Amino acid sequence: MPHALIVEDDPNSLSGLTALLAADGFSVDTATSLAEARAALGRSIPDVVLVDLNLPDGSGFDLLQHLPQQQPNGSLPVIVLTGNATVESAIEGLRHGIWDYLLKPINIPRLRSLLARIPRPYELIEEVQALRATLRRLGRFGALVGRSDAMQHVYDMIEHNARTETAVLFSGEPGTGKKLAARTLHDLSRRRKGPFVTCDCRLLAHAGRVDSVLFGHERGAFDGAERREAGLFEQASGGTLFLDEITALPLALQEALLHALDSQNFMRVGGTSSISSDFRLIASTRRAARDAVAHGALREDLWMRLDAASITLPPLRERDGDALVLADALIDELNREARALGRGTTDKRAASGFVRECFTYEWPGNVRELQERVRAAYDASGDFIDTLRAGEIGFATGGAALNDSSVQIKVGTPLADVEDLLIRATLDAVGGTRHRAATLLGISPKTLYNKLQRMKVD
Repeated sequence: MPHALIVEDDPNSLSGLTALLAADGFSVDTATSLAEARAALGRSIPDVVLVDLNLPDGSGFDLLQHLPQQQPNGSLPVIVLTGNATVESAIEGLRHGIWDYLLKPINIPRLRSLLARIPRPYELIEEVQALRATLRRLGRFGALVGRSDAMQHVYDMIEHNARTETAVLFSGEPGTGKKLAARTLHDLSRRRKGPFVTCDCRLLAHAGRVDSVLFGHERGAFDGAERREAGLFEQASGGTLFLDEITALPLALQEALLHALDSQNFMRVGGTSSISSDFRLIASTRRAARDAVAHGALREDLWMRLDAASITLPPLRERDGDALVLADALIDELNREARALGRGTTDKRAASGFVRECFTYEWPGNVRELQERVRAAYDASGDFIDTLRAGEIGFATGGAALNDSSVQIKVGTPLADVEDLLIRATLDAVGGTRHRAATLLGISPKTLYNKLQRMKVD
């Protein structure tokens, strides 16, 4: 049976919450002050803490530093209860690492929805930790692919925020995989069994009544509203709403979105009754959020809420070696598709020229461009994929292109010396990165290491 600690000084609220959690299958411990709460934590470790923001001996936030860590490496879910939430208090709570906060009087359906996502002891934590350990060794994290240090940092941020209910902002150049990262965060969160609803805010200008798209509408709310329609807020209930390019959302609707996040309810267009909003917001932008605020494309108060948990996706040119990892993964996928469709039994493989271009090209279009180029190269190739050019004119791999390098060798040079010269030239061309050099030379990193030991190369 999961265990809850409720910290609340109002006796009516305390008894009501205790009865509700007991009815939902929780054992309950109660406290009316920070001192009592600390004593309760000394007796047992709860699976969730509900704490009032204003207590007789201090702020509910003061309790956070006394909370234990569930093992292994899991954060204890904390739900803050408050009767006068502000944007500033919400942001402070999110930065303290709370799971979510609820306004008083408590929205019972929303509280029950949160409680339903409380993992039984160790269930989700062990699942996430095992997933992380296994997939990272393979260069994968959910649907994301990459082994670089830059992506390992992104994985850490996603995993951390997956344990909370906070709104998250992904930023990065076009094609860096913001939607895929958002989906990965959803899949690792407690909402993973709920819907993942996406909306490209750039397309809302062509959607007619934009407010209806978000909030839904009642029958007869406006011309053409022949029946009640659920909006994105309702469609995402119990799950995640991903707003791509949020700076394209009209400012009036940004304000309405923030109000729905703060008040935890909204009304359909033409409606007269409030509806509980139970979705997690994930947004994205290709431009720096501060710049968007400065240019009036993003409300500052909405940015403050999103900036409490912001994750920047690195461009592909800064993801050391990941271009080849991504290309190999896509080639494997295309080989599987070809076999499933009966197009052949021989898997295509990347030739050395293709590998060199993956390393030396700057990838201005990031992962999206890589996917397009690899698919085109795959379709245009035989058993070996020789180039990313796929018949294009003007494809340039940049100033450090290895395929423009050469090693001059005189006839009669001993083979051992030829090998040494080629290894040194390849290492120079890839900036000394040994795993790249080994790939280009067609040998294993261990074999290259042994040869360098023989050559006494540091």
